[in-house]
Order: sequence, then structure tokens, then C-alpha cells
Amino acid sequence: MRIWLYILLGFVVLFIVLITVILSSTITTKLDVVLRKGKQHVIVEIKMLFGMVKRTWDMPFHMANGGIEYKTEPVANSESDSPSSHNQDSSSKTIRYSDYIRALWYTKGFKKWVRQTLASIHLENIRWSTRIALDHAADTAVATGLLHGLKHTLLGWMSHRLIMEEPPQVDVYPIFNGPPQISTEVYCIAKISCGKAIYAGLVLIVRVLKVKGGVRSWQSTLFKA
Repeated sequence: MRIWLYILLGFVVLFIVLITVILSSTITTKLDVVLRKGKQHVIVEIKMLFGMVKRTWDMPFHMANGGIEYKTEPVANSESDSPSSHNQDSSSKTIRYSDYIRALWYTKGFKKWVRQTLASIHLENIRWSTRIALDHAADTAVATGLLHGLKHTLLGWMSHRLIMEEPPQVDVYPIFNGPPQISTEVYCIAKISCGKAIYAGLVLIVRVLKVKGGVRSWQSTLFKA
């Protein structure tokens, strides 16, 4: 009888250790956004459980029908995880602004939840480059300066809400001899502990449940997407 008690105690200790390790692990998200003429897409790579779980998606998108239409295209992470094995997962979806705005209204204290969640996110390796060309060289130069100021203002605002591990790299390249155009690329790595991510998800669920019709609103929005 004592042996079974020790075995049970060992399983309990092992379970507690595993839960502690999982909750202390980090969720790492690499985000690469490209906005160019004729090419808009987002590449998202997520790593969990010390790299044992890894998925990558390439999502081309465009603005249409009062929202953003995009297509999820899983990217192979290894030879055994070939693109052909994910072809059936590719699907077109739409995020409509009105649906999500309505869902947010049905979430109690959503702004507070966002502030608390952002405070747990660590950002690193931030690179934001933009190329711009207008009809006249003087206008291009002025726009370049304005974009520099706008980027630094936005990143300064973000630095008070997220944890930036290093100063971001911000570039604006004026094109004086090219046709009118503007393109931008953003790359960053965001990290949050698995425990804090789970806690944030549970808090959001509780806030949705506190509002009458909140669950129905979110279900309708997610189902449409």
C-alpha cells in the first residue's frame, strides 16, 4: 500500500513540475508584414513549448467588402511537414470591421484587458522600413520627414505599453526619380510567457461572459470569419 502511495505522489509531483515548466515557457511570435502595390501579405510564425510546437502561415490579403479578405496558407516547417499536406487547410476568410466593433462593445472592460495584456509582451528585433515617392521631389522630402516623425511617435506610444528589449530600427527611403508609390515592411518578434497568455485568455472569456449577449456576439463574429 505504501508503494502505491509513493507512486501516486511521484505522479503528482511530476504533473506539477510539467505544469510549472509549461506555464514558464515562452510563446514566441515572429511577424512580417509587407505592404506594396499588388502585394500585401503577413507571415506569422509561432513557437511554443521550447520550440517543440512550431507553425508558420503566409496570409495574402486585400481590402474589400468593408473589411480585410485574406487566405491562410500554412508553410512547411520541415521535410515531414510538406506544403502539400496542408493544402486542404488553405481557405479564404474575411474580417469585417463592423462585426468586430460590435463584438468589442459586448466585452466588459476590453480596453483595460488590452492594456494589461500588452504590459506582458516583450518586443525585440523591430524593423520598420518604408519607401515613398511623390510627384515632386520637394513633396517627397517633406513626406519623408513626416513619416519619420509619425513612426517615432507611434513607437514611443507603444514603448509605454509594451516592453521593448532594444531600440527599434526605423527607416524611410525617399525615391526621387521613381513613379509615385509607397510601400512599407514591418518585422518584429513578440514574446509572452505561456502562463500569462493563458491567464489573459481566461480573463477575456470572463469579461465576455459578464455582458449579456457577449458570447453570442463573439460566436457570430468568429463564425463569419
